[in-house]
Amino acid sequence: MSKRIPISAAKDLADRLGLKQVILFAWDGELTHCVSYGRSVEDCAQAASGANRLKAHLGWPESLQAEPSRVRRLQAELAAATARIQELEKGGV
Repeated sequence: MSKRIPISAAKDLADRLGLKQVILFAWDGELTHCVSYGRSVEDCAQAASGANRLKAHLGWPESLQAEPSRVRRLQAELAAATARIQELEKGGV
């Protein structure tokens, strides 16, 4: 049974080589695996976007497109902050 490539493997490569973004594709003889890593949240989002474009080009199903948890978390925080600002602008407390 094949294992997923841990994000830490991409992070280790980025650290060793001084890279801001890493996208790894690997073949285990049965399945192709992909992982992306970005040092900052922006780099993380860009690396994931690049990996998703490559996956789409290779014919991977859309269900295997990924969005990093760091990016999802920031989007949720932004949505909550935006809602709070809108509430305050309407005179809420």
